Amino acid sequence: MPAPQPSPEAQRLLTHLRGLVALTGPSGSEEDVIRAVHRAAAPLADRAEVDAFGNVVAVREAADPEARRLILAAHLDEVGFRVRAVTPGGFLRLEKVGGTDDRILLAQRVQVRTAEGPLLGVIGTRSAHLLTDADRSRVVPQAELYVDVGARSAEEAAGMGIRVGDPVGFVGELTELGRGSGRFVAHALDDRAGAAVLLALLERYRETPPPVTLIVAFTTQEEVGLRGATAVARTHEADVALALDMTAADDTPEFAAPHLRLGEGPTVKVMDFSTLSHPAVRRGLEAAAQARGLSVQPELLRGIGTDAGALQHAGRGIPAGAVSVANRYTHSPVEVLDLADLLGALELLDGFVQGLPDLDLRFVALEE
Repeated sequence: MPAPQPSPEAQRLLTHLRGLVALTGPSGSEEDVIRAVHRAAAPLADRAEVDAFGNVVAVREAADPEARRLILAAHLDEVGFRVRAVTPGGFLRLEKVGGTDDRILLAQRVQVRTAEGPLLGVIGTRSAHLLTDADRSRVVPQAELYVDVGARSAEEAAGMGIRVGDPVGFVGELTELGRGSGRFVAHALDDRAGAAVLLALLERYRETPPPVTLIVAFTTQEEVGLRGATAVARTHEADVALALDMTAADDTPEFAAPHLRLGEGPTVKVMDFSTLSHPAVRRGLEAAAQARGLSVQPELLRGIGTDAGALQHAGRGIPAGAVSVANRYTHSPVEVLDLADLLGALELLDGFVQGLPDLDLRFVALEE
């Protein structure tokens, strides 16, 4: 029996995501992703700009100029590397950008993005026939790794256009696992998938203004300290803020008691190391989930952070929280998510937008 086809909206979301994960954009070198997102968001917004930090900010105005203002943020950058040095033999040494895991780096395909265009490379590893017993039990630290681009010398690497500082990232197209699973694998799903959802949300308001003004921020440099979102918080006035990001699923055989599972709905953030979600935002998200019949998962994960941690400092401080999508194998070339969770996140955000005009945003109601 053929697998059911995704809805037209789901297909558009996947189209956005497929295009975004085809691009290389480690933190601080998101140029190609910025161009693609601005091109997609500008026709859906009343105005769209790229600020000095590289954030793409698309504003869709409410019909009422006095309506509340909501910042929605998803980050465009990914973990990756920069070229630190070129050896005399033409191999590239790397500097980490963001939190990559040394255990998974050997023998990976990477893209080196030069001023003259992208180049394919591989992170080299000793052939199995040449390993010593000590080699077999050792994790090779990142400082010892090198990228092989086929160059025979430093001069040949330079002739390919490679320069110290060039960004390096994982490669691979968006692909469905198995057949008809609805689960997709790619690098940089964290957080290009969130960006694709926000583009899909803007599409819902292409013809009809939203009930609140949407300040949709596609941010940069999240993986190295929420830096782009910090710039957004200092520039744009809002009444409330939400980050949309990926979070670490633990529903694989290594874990005895899973906290977050694929396919069981988006998460409503309770806490992480960057923020404790504002209770009014959580109430609003939970009410939206109930109104739309959505399953959601509560998320408490100290080892993760999102743009909400920076956005909560906007103005004099605003109610902030986060919605996340469970993602297996985070910060790797083979991140995996469930399309149903992405669509659930889209519905949850839309429900929150619809309920925001009447949401009590006080931290606590005091007795008169």
